[in-house]
Amino acid sequence: MQLRQLEYFLAVWEAGSFSAAAARLYVTQPSLSQQIGALEKELGAVLLERGRQGVTLTPAGRVFLPRAQDVLRVVQDARDSVREVVEGRKGDVHVLTVRSVASGILPPSAARWHSTYPSTVLRLHDYSHRRDLEEAMRGGQGDIAVGPRPHPWEGPVHSLGYEEMVVVGSAEYPPDTPASPAELATADWVLYEPEQGMSEVVDRLAVHFGFTPRAVARTGQVSAALLFAVEGIGVTVAPENAVPLRWSRHARRIGSGYFRELVVFSRKLPSQLAERYRDMLTSVELPLTAERDLPEGALRFPTLSE
Repeated sequence: MQLRQLEYFLAVWEAGSFSAAAARLYVTQPSLSQQIGALEKELGAVLLERGRQGVTLTPAGRVFLPRAQDVLRVVQDARDSVREVVEGRKGDVHVLTVRSVASGILPPSAARWHSTYPSTVLRLHDYSHRRDLEEAMRGGQGDIAVGPRPHPWEGPVHSLGYEEMVVVGSAEYPPDTPASPAELATADWVLYEPEQGMSEVVDRLAVHFGFTPRAVARTGQVSAALLFAVEGIGVTVAPENAVPLRWSRHARRIGSGYFRELVVFSRKLPSQLAERYRDMLTSVELPLTAERDLPEGALRFPTLSE
């Protein structure tokens, strides 16, 4: 049984004759009659009866009519649903990211997305480590991902800019007071658990400057590390955009600057909605530094020490 046959059956019933239905469907009457005949043969019953007053439904036709209408209604609903997703009027966008980016980078784009596409839903999934993010994306768990540049990656990758990593402690400092490698080497540290991606950021920094951080505490949360650092337990490293404004004077640049590139990436054939969210991310103002504006001598992650 074909959808076309159901459509032809309904058209004949609605038009009241085969000739009128053929004209409405832009098909020849013999072709229309052939399709109706094939449908009746498959069902084993005559559905339409020709008469002087036009076409009427047989008892079998009266039983079949509402079922045919239900099938075509479901098909039309499916077509409309897909069209709404393609046109950006409805649907979900599954965005994968790392936790520090979820709170520090994405809110401006999420707010604009909601105002532009109010009938859609952004479903955010965050991960502790960039490796977990990449694995989830390769496994098809998301439509689009935002995080450190993946290596390697088969699919579109668009740079968003660089977030600065800063060292945070209990003391307050005037603006533009960088932390030296010697200070970092002699400090007590609030470090991250290995499954937290920021642990890799700190490890690369320590290797580059040639020291081993002296751990006095470990945590899996950036927010907890910042709180411990401000309370005087030890220093920690965190993205500048994750540091609350009230603690901004506790944060200092590391040397000439330590930056992590953030990108938006997806599989080879991203969905329409994923492409629209990507375009929005690359057009809104984010708390990131463009590559051309990086300070001279700045360090970069993940290329640092590779």
